[in-house]
Amino acid sequence: MICREQPRVRFVHLPTPLEAAPRLSEALGVNLLVKREDLAGLCVGGNKSRLLEFALGSLREQGVDTLIAHAAEQSNKLRDIAAVAARCGMKAVLLIPGTRHPDDAPPQGNRLLFDILGADVRIVAPGLDRACVMAAQEAVRDEFAGRGRRPAILDRQLDYGIDATVAYVDAAEELHRQLAGAAAAPHSVFIAVGAGMTAAGLALGLKHLGSPMRVMGVCIAGRAVELAPEIERHAARAAERLGLATRLHAGDLTLLDDHAGIGYGVLTPPLRDVIHRFARLHGMIIDPVYNARVALALVEQIAARRIPGGATVVYVNTGGSPAIYDYAGELSAGGEGDRSSHAVAAAGAQ
Repeated sequence: MICREQPRVRFVHLPTPLEAAPRLSEALGVNLLVKREDLAGLCVGGNKSRLLEFALGSLREQGVDTLIAHAAEQSNKLRDIAAVAARCGMKAVLLIPGTRHPDDAPPQGNRLLFDILGADVRIVAPGLDRACVMAAQEAVRDEFAGRGRRPAILDRQLDYGIDATVAYVDAAEELHRQLAGAAAAPHSVFIAVGAGMTAAGLALGLKHLGSPMRVMGVCIAGRAVELAPEIERHAARAAERLGLATRLHAGDLTLLDDHAGIGYGVLTPPLRDVIHRFARLHGMIIDPVYNARVALALVEQIAARRIPGGATVVYVNTGGSPAIYDYAGELSAGGEGDRSSHAVAAAGAQ
């Protein structure tokens, strides 16, 4: 196994299922398989559960007792950091940007789970650039270090970014095993791209294993031209950590950014429709922020005949379903309009 020498704390239910979706397949005209990362365990599952096994492996060896991170108020990353802190007897300090919700509105979705899990949630200014986000996290780190605690920042610019990428090299090997012996080689695998670590690890792992399957990364907020070099950098750091000679290049995967410009967290009518479609044809709830955009990109690629009819395609559900409850008005029967009035500026990293 590629990642067997990496420090790791085991708490995720692996392998996550790779399940057939016959009704969706019939409707779409392809053989659709769903990789259920949303069933990984640790609170409500998702891709962050897997990566935190690797992040916690090294952090616990260092005696860390406080986890610090910044992301959006519906961030899956923050939710799972709060969950793993609770499980391991640590403290989680979560920095979220101020939102446009009314002050008297009760928290929903992941934001509600932060409180239930006992995290220390702190509001910071919206729209901070990377340097300011890091400075805010460092200020919290210094505060807790001054109290005699052992804090660590979980940020993609630091070791957390390497751990996240390594985790999806591991996921690539798991998926490769699950697909072994398939009647036909899968055409492609669709996955969300936030900050790029998940897609980088998946593409690096599949390339290293010689898989012909094409990774189709669906950009959630950033543009492909900006994300491509970031993905190369994440993959290079992970390859170095793992001692792999394989190197990932931008041309080794396809980035789709047709819907990135609408804004992070914005729910449009086509996204609402694809959420209903996947729910009613497979009984699976996908979140509005990440996985609905992946589903919509998949549907559009099939409609444009960029995926051959009958081809086997893998859709990775990276989790995030609690966020759906923050969109109740737009998604319930008769819900109208888009989500622009509630859009948030900062993205949780994928």
